[in-house]
Amino acid sequence: MIFFIMTFIKLDEKLQKKLDIKLYEVKVQEIIEEIRLPAKTEEYTPLVAEIYSPIPGIIRNVFVKQGDYVRKGQVLVSIYSPQLTDIQAKLKVAEENLKREEMLYKEEVIPYSRYYNAKVEYEKIKAEYEALVNSFKYSGEIRGNEIFIKAPISGYISKQEIFLGSSVDISKRMFMIHSHEKIWVYSYARPEESQRIKIGMKGYVIWNNIKVWGYVDYISQELDHNTKRVIIRLLIDNKDDILKIGLPVEAVIQIENIKGIWIPSQALQRISGNYVVFLRVKDGFEIIKVEKIKEKDNMVLIRGNIKEGDKIAVSGTIFLKSQIEKQ
Repeated sequence: MIFFIMTFIKLDEKLQKKLDIKLYEVKVQEIIEEIRLPAKTEEYTPLVAEIYSPIPGIIRNVFVKQGDYVRKGQVLVSIYSPQLTDIQAKLKVAEENLKREEMLYKEEVIPYSRYYNAKVEYEKIKAEYEALVNSFKYSGEIRGNEIFIKAPISGYISKQEIFLGSSVDISKRMFMIHSHEKIWVYSYARPEESQRIKIGMKGYVIWNNIKVWGYVDYISQELDHNTKRVIIRLLIDNKDDILKIGLPVEAVIQIENIKGIWIPSQALQRISGNYVVFLRVKDGFEIIKVEKIKEKDNMVLIRGNIKEGDKIAVSGTIFLKSQIEKQ
């Protein structure tokens, strides 16, 4: 069944130019389908560090301040610890006593049991000291009777809660360090949208006309009680520090790449309930019926008797359409 009688419009090039009918050369393109979601930036918790003293003591030196950028392993503060001083003194006394008792035992002045007890006491205190030193293995080091605490990560000192002379212990936080090289972006998708999103899909956030890229690393299995939407989390590479924490942003998730014949939406016309395009042929335009598959960003994916290299009308189509409607 023919959906309209006219299938060809005769039109020479001179009249085409006069009517300002412009052509578009058809080509196979790959367009990425995206979902845009309201979102907010938040801390990436693996890159947030809280710094505590591993032992009671007094702050002797503070080498950084709030707002400073520090590198992993950089010394932040030194702590004088009476506990450390005490065990160092005990170890020294035990070592000297062991040497003396060993000498007296070799000269047969004292019995073996006395030498043995001195050795046991020394090994006990030495083990306590080594355990204390090992407890600082990842947080700092001992120099003399001071403990030097180091940054466990690179980042900015966001909080400083101690000063010169402050008392500290394992319960008192000294610093917080935040690294924003990576951040989380929490977005909110309608349930039907969330079903199309998968872990690992690429996505980005636009801020000041810059795309900051990442990927989906978490999809909630429940609806958020407040928004009635599904939480979709992206892990974003923010090494250039473009995004700040707490920004309301728009997250864009790339769903799939669709390859095919994409044409400008203005080239597609609807006549008698059918979609058509006007194909430039010798002496005029042929009317080609097509199927509209998908539309995105003023481009339409079509299926029909159109191939790469064909030229179709993208302007002046009102005139061409009017010729058909006259039939």
